[in-house]
Amino acid sequence: MFGKLFAFATFEVKRCRFSRLIHHPRVTKFLHPHGFEPVVTRCLVDTNWSGPVWDVGANVGNIAYEAAQRHKVFAFEPNLNLLYYLGYKLKDCPGVTVVPCALTPDGQSMQSSLDPIFSLPNQGPMAATLSVEEALKKFGRPGVIKLDIEGGEYEVIKSPSLTGLTLLVEWHREVPTVLDRWHVKNLDATHTLLTPK
Repeated sequence: MFGKLFAFATFEVKRCRFSRLIHHPRVTKFLHPHGFEPVVTRCLVDTNWSGPVWDVGANVGNIAYEAAQRHKVFAFEPNLNLLYYLGYKLKDCPGVTVVPCALTPDGQSMQSSLDPIFSLPNQGPMAATLSVEEALKKFGRPGVIKLDIEGGEYEVIKSPSLTGLTLLVEWHREVPTVLDRWHVKNLDATHTLLTPK
């Protein structure tokens, strides 16, 4: 109960100094000295990727901010509430492009969310999305795609356009051990690095 109340208080969009303060990069660094999701952050920051980092499901930009210290970043986030904080966190990162869309297999519109609590159903207005193919045409080939899309990763990885690309995936149900197009390396209990076969 306290966790949900804290999430609501820290993510609610309003001109609240506490909400903006808790998402300031220096405060985030204090709260998470080794990075938010340290294994993911270190992998994205420390690896010399052959292209930009796509942070798909960027949330409020904790990982995108860290990755932007070394790499060009495209931060995809469709949650209308979180976009405020994502923009606030990344405003001083010239190598970041915020993409206010979801990444989907087909590019079909989907219902967006206004709520900071991801477990609740989406009840916002319909929102534009980008298919994997459209995103590749628009932004070019990434060095790595980080997918943290609350269960949508199982559908997105079916896109043939992802063949030959490296993915870092947070799985929200079962974690696959074998995939046809990728070698699977477990980073922790829910994250895997998928490198092309």
